[in-house]
Amino acid sequence: MFKERWQFPGKAGADSSAAIAAARGWMLSVVSLVLLTVPSMAEGIEGSSESAISACISKGAQTSTFVEPGANREFVARDGRRFLAADIDWPPAEGASALYGSLDTASGDLPRLEAIPAGPANRWGLIPAWIVIHKGDALRLLQAAELEAGGALFVPELASGTCADQLRLAENSARDEKSGIWARGKQVLVHSATDLKNLEDSAGNYVIARGRIVSLGKTRSTRYLNFGRYWKTDLTVTLKTSDEDRLDAALSQNGWRIEDLANKTVEIRGVVQVRDGPLIALRHPEQLVVLEDKRAGRGGRNIN
Repeated sequence: MFKERWQFPGKAGADSSAAIAAARGWMLSVVSLVLLTVPSMAEGIEGSSESAISACISKGAQTSTFVEPGANREFVARDGRRFLAADIDWPPAEGASALYGSLDTASGDLPRLEAIPAGPANRWGLIPAWIVIHKGDALRLLQAAELEAGGALFVPELASGTCADQLRLAENSARDEKSGIWARGKQVLVHSATDLKNLEDSAGNYVIARGRIVSLGKTRSTRYLNFGRYWKTDLTVTLKTSDEDRLDAALSQNGWRIEDLANKTVEIRGVVQVRDGPLIALRHPEQLVVLEDKRAGRGGRNIN
């Protein structure tokens, strides 16, 4: 399971030997993943690579900077700024070697990594960014490469519309192929909304839950999506009423509204809390997908 991405502890000093060792190890892991998942980089931008870059990075994006992988899944610029890869969550560090394999560094032909800020820095000073991989004249969005290889989970916080569809499509490819974190025998990442014990045992983790919304409820400040008849024990998804228009706007692209969601089967992703049963707070429209949607990257699939 993935811990909430904002629960990072304080960072070790840059001169710490442990931090340096971790950074070097991760650099090999990231570069190895790139070489494994992009065998024809010299052929230029193709397919989902081009689509993800054009969909997620606007022409008016902030000034970019080249970075190197640092400790704790960070990317570090020469001026000291620290970046994190927006909208994905990494698997546990101990699984990296199994996912990425070894790397022959003898040639020294390593890709360059460019960070394009996607939002303001968080409380730890980490700036969410789109990370572009440069190898020769070819470009690839690191987020898409990670998701396609099953190296990460899509965690929508900034992506919307076509960008979110491209990232979800990349993740779905790994799910279909049972790659990386989706391989059979690994931890369950998609839970049934009726499997309350597993959901409660996942408290504090980022998960995907699938199930039918039984009913809708609403107070002055909160909208409730109820996945069972007993709100004291069943899974509940909450949404601030102030965010309803935003969710309705996203749903409307496929002809839905919040009021249409009763009796619909959906996938919801987010951090599990336990408050009168398992609860997931919906803070971004792309956390919820109606499984009858036909938009790119959406649609029904079996629980992994």
